[in-house]
Amino acid sequence: MIRIPGLLFAALLAGCAPAPTTPSLDAEIPAASADAASRADIVAELNAARTDPAAYARKARALRTLYRGDRIERTGEIALVTREGTAAVDEAIEFLERQTPLPAVRSHPGLDRAAGDHAADQGQSGVIGHTGGDGSSPSERMRRYGRWSATGEAIAYGSHRAEDVVLQLIVDDGVPDRGHRRILFNPAYALIGIACAPHPVWREVCVLDLARAG
Repeated sequence: MIRIPGLLFAALLAGCAPAPTTPSLDAEIPAASADAASRADIVAELNAARTDPAAYARKARALRTLYRGDRIERTGEIALVTREGTAAVDEAIEFLERQTPLPAVRSHPGLDRAAGDHAADQGQSGVIGHTGGDGSSPSERMRRYGRWSATGEAIAYGSHRAEDVVLQLIVDDGVPDRGHRRILFNPAYALIGIACAPHPVWREVCVLDLARAG
């Protein structure tokens, strides 16, 4: 069994002042970034949830059938131990069924780079959370690559599969204020960057950086 740390901390919601300079976007995307197809899959999965949350609830209901007590069990895979069991999934289903549809988000290469920096950092260090190895916050990392009036970061551990990533952040097991979910369904955010990397403790880390252009 493996206990996903999902979610031991609330995601950050932070306003950002414009950056004094914006690095060139011609530089190579960090190696930790998910490839274009993987990023596109996660963006599409998130947009399916944002634009038709009531329909997306069926995926949460399907996830619920995999629970055995506080464990998620899939054939041929390591069981995942949750903190709240089915209660968190039931609450997520209720949320999705009443959530107002939102516009889709669009990929942004600068945000991909910001997410890539953090995914690469955690892939090397094995730590979790939103503070970078250099002490940076999500908003500081995103300001390196663009100008934003608001930013938010959500991080999923354990899998890079699009459905797993999005469902983990919507259910937000172990996060009392459902901070990751609030970020994914914040109507202010129109842009997103994504990066995933192997994690030495939790198998995979996927960083989702969302922002509103400033």
